[in-house]
Amino acid sequence: MKKRIRKTLLLSVKLVVAAGLLAWVIAQVHWRDYVQTRDGRTLAVAADAHPPAPAGRIAVDTGHWGAQRVEYRPASDFEPVAGGQVVRPGFATSLRQIHVALALAGAAAFGVALLLIAVRWRLLLRIQDVEVSLWEAMRLTFLGQFFNAIVPGTVGGDLVKAYYVTKHTPKKAAVIVSIFVDRLLGLIELALLAGVMLLVLLAGLGGADRAGEDLRLPAICVAIILPAVGGMLLFLLSRRFRTFLRLDRIYRRLPIAHHIEAAGDAAVRYRRRLGAMGAAVGISAAAHLAFVTFVALMGMSLSMPAGPMEYFLYVPLIYIIGAIPLTPGGVGWVENWYLRFFEGPLCGASTILVLALLARLAPMLWGLPGAVVAVTGPRVPKAEVIEAELTAAEEAEARRGGQDGSPTA
Repeated sequence: MKKRIRKTLLLSVKLVVAAGLLAWVIAQVHWRDYVQTRDGRTLAVAADAHPPAPAGRIAVDTGHWGAQRVEYRPASDFEPVAGGQVVRPGFATSLRQIHVALALAGAAAFGVALLLIAVRWRLLLRIQDVEVSLWEAMRLTFLGQFFNAIVPGTVGGDLVKAYYVTKHTPKKAAVIVSIFVDRLLGLIELALLAGVMLLVLLAGLGGADRAGEDLRLPAICVAIILPAVGGMLLFLLSRRFRTFLRLDRIYRRLPIAHHIEAAGDAAVRYRRRLGAMGAAVGISAAAHLAFVTFVALMGMSLSMPAGPMEYFLYVPLIYIIGAIPLTPGGVGWVENWYLRFFEGPLCGASTILVLALLARLAPMLWGLPGAVVAVTGPRVPKAEVIEAELTAAEEAEARRGGQDGSPTA
């Protein structure tokens, strides 16, 4: 009962945080087209003003609380944006102006990334001598996408994938570790991609004149994320590192201690199969290139002025930070970081919010085939049942491993 109450309270806190973040994001958005004065104030454009604004002037609404008060001001009073225009698109205009062909190309790029992720996971399973057909790996990947994108906060997609594969193999811990390594590999490559793009932009090789001030926030994020990811990799995959720092005395008291032990055991097999791991790294890199291309094409469909280098820097950081489970499915949390990274003199919050919504919509659509798998396949148990079965199987296998002297990292 205490565990259930604790989980309920944690979910409630996450929902409150999500609501607060969403409220902040929405507060930054202009639903109507707007202009920005030289002193930084924003005014809504009165598109239906009568009479229409004369040449060289813009009709702006300076009223309050729904009482329209139209003024006709010179265009020179306002800060220009991309192309010398002074009118910035609001949320509704950004939606209407989506370039459909580019948006569809972006959605297709996400599908490519999803298929590559399925291939990578199957390869990681084969390294552990767990054979799963490519078709089954794809079905389970779409099933996991369904639970991650459409029903976040209930049964995690990774848990569902692991649960179904463990029904077909006695190597329960190996399956769970393959899921974990799959995630960790993706995290490491995203961090490295962001680090490389940051160096390229700082060196002035990105084809754009970027001030150091613009890159301060991403530089701080990269400086924190790269050492954290490296330390996580060492801690989880190296028993010697944990023993050297006497961290084993601490983590053995944690409920995830058996996961850490299993990861250390599996690390030996991964180190012995360097060729296959190299292939997995290459597939993972292709998947992340496809994913960032997906977001970049969505941004291009909205005519956002960000260049390719910015997308390959910002998008990895957004989704690494967004993986911190502050809210269910990262709702509000991810959108917050879209605004922090992309908002600037040339791009307003309204267009960025549309981009963030498109970046959520495409994964949800690609999760729909997973709904078919969920309906036609075996019934998915509750999260508590899945966790209990996987934990029991993993602990049992860990005990057998200790008895037969299997190697550890």
